[in-house]
Amino acid sequence: MMTLFNTAFNSPIIIFLTILYVVTSAITTFDIRMTQAKRDGSLSPDEPALPSWVDLVFWADWAIIIVLLFLDWKFAILLFVIRFILKVLPVLEVIGNVIMSPFKIKK
Repeated sequence: MMTLFNTAFNSPIIIFLTILYVVTSAITTFDIRMTQAKRDGSLSPDEPALPSWVDLVFWADWAIIIVLLFLDWKFAILLFVIRFILKVLPVLEVIGNVIMSPFKIKK
């Protein structure tokens, strides 16, 4: 049963949103790292960028964590901390690279 601020973490909606949050966080992290690499010169400036719909994934990422906060705030904070750790380590970047590899424009 779903209750506001106290939904069980093993409910299907929480599991679905968690998986979706990991995917959107990986894509967002990969896009951020590509932008940083272009800015500091470690990636060629003429390297093609990711598709423009990736900007919408950024906003979806924040919307998902806000919904998770309303469903189970403790779980959402824990997930946000885990995301931060995986973002500092290159785990989310690698996952985002794998997810976005079919969408990268080839030269």
